[in-house]
Amino acid sequence: MNYRLLEELVINSKLGKARVAERANISRTTLDNALNGADIKVSTIEALANVLNVCPSVFFSETVEYKEAKPCAGTDFYEREIARLHTLLDEARNRPAKVLVELDVSSEEFVRMGLKDKIVQVLNNGQR
Repeated sequence: MNYRLLEELVINSKLGKARVAERANISRTTLDNALNGADIKVSTIEALANVLNVCPSVFFSETVEYKEAKPCAGTDFYEREIARLHTLLDEARNRPAKVLVELDVSSEEFVRMGLKDKIVQVLNNGQR
């Protein structure tokens, strides 16, 4: 296992160890153990490779340098991350929003502006 390459990829990912571990769905301890040369499962190597956007096979060659670790064909971590963020945005857009408006007008102005009827209409629609 090319632990030096793993460490360089984690450092250069600019995500930090905690984020890499979180995105790989492993504990921070597991990542630290891997960086310190402990044996790790193939599934962990695959998860880390996915997050770090490289082929898992690069970790099994002691001669591969950081600059040589190219994205793996079919590794689409960033595309999946963008899709995940779009989903979060869509979910946020579909949530009902509460709006609080404070008006400094007299009762007569309020009625004259037609706001009373509009507010009653909005409140009635919101109760359905």
